[in-house]
Parts: sequence; C-alpha cells; structure tokens
Amino acid sequence: MVLPAAGRARRRLRGSGRHDMVSSGLVPGVARTLTYRVRPQDLVTTLFPGAAEFARKPAVLATGILVALCEWPAMDALRQVIGDDEDSLGTRVSLSHQAPVCAGTKLVVTARCVSVTGRASRWDVCARDGMRAVAGGWVEFTVVRTAAFLERHLLTPVGGPTFRGVRHQPTQEYVQDDWGLAASCGTASPSTMART
Repeated sequence: MVLPAAGRARRRLRGSGRHDMVSSGLVPGVARTLTYRVRPQDLVTTLFPGAAEFARKPAVLATGILVALCEWPAMDALRQVIGDDEDSLGTRVSLSHQAPVCAGTKLVVTARCVSVTGRASRWDVCARDGMRAVAGGWVEFTVVRTAAFLERHLLTPVGGPTFRGVRHQPTQEYVQDDWGLAASCGTASPSTMART
C-alpha cells in the first residue's frame, strides 16, 4: 500500500513519538473558510439563562461564540494533517469583535495558517457578514495525543473510563457569594477583591 506523502510522514512521526506538522503537510498559507448562519442560541442573551446581566444585553452574537466560530476552520484544516489519536487544542486567542450581528445573519469565517512550529500553529482569522468585518485577529493551537493529554491531566469524560484509578468529577459549577453567582474557577471573593 502506498500512502500519500502526508500519510507517510504522519506514520513515521507516530512511530517516533513526536509530531511535526510541517512534515505532515501543514504549512503557512493553508486556509479554510466556512459559512455559518447565526442561531438564536448563539446570542449573548441566551448564554446563561439564570444570569440577569447576560439576559439584559442586546440580542447580538456572543463574543464567546464568535471565538469558537473563528477557531472552527483552523480546527478543520488541522484535522486533515493530524492523526485520529490526536486533537488540536486552542491555546491562545486575540480577537477583536468589531461589529454586532443578530440571529439569521450569514457569516463567512476564514482561518489562514501563518506559522507552524513543531506541534503548534498560529492562524489569522476573520469573520465577515458580507458587508463588513465582524471580527479579526488570530488563534493558536497545539496538537496533543488525546489519551496522553487526558491521562496527564487526570481527565476523563464524566462516567467514562478512569486513568490511574482516578475518575474525573465535575467541580461545582458556581458558588454563591456576596455578589450572587460567581464562577468557582479563579474568581476572587469579596474579601479578596475590592468592589469597583
């Protein structure tokens, strides 16, 4: 069986325990574009139904959803050059949300690879609604071996198998404090942070 060059490189690197995406076929200049119609559940007003501050905002596309949309074409391009036992994980984002859009708007989102270093890649991204730029910036990804990543960080899907006898347990999603609901992950309490 003769594999395409990218497949041969991927197999060779898999055997060596390392992965170089340039050898696998990812080079600066590779680009992907997707078209997406904004759904009602993508709006900032629907992100956290129990959080009044989100609900009172204008019904426009949430920046967090826009970040995911800008990552999507880059992830699709990466999927073409990484192994089935690997995943691309976003590690850094710099995105400017430049214009509001509402449900029903069609977005064209493009990601273009600008650099590749070993397992890491950086992508310039932009989202347009046909008339104007909605967002622009860059995203970075690192390719990981999925099972090793989960094991190293003691993570497994809830109800899934265990690694080293430890099953991932979801943490309490929110804690109640003097300010109402606050995310439990890294949120300062009123006693450690002065109100502004």
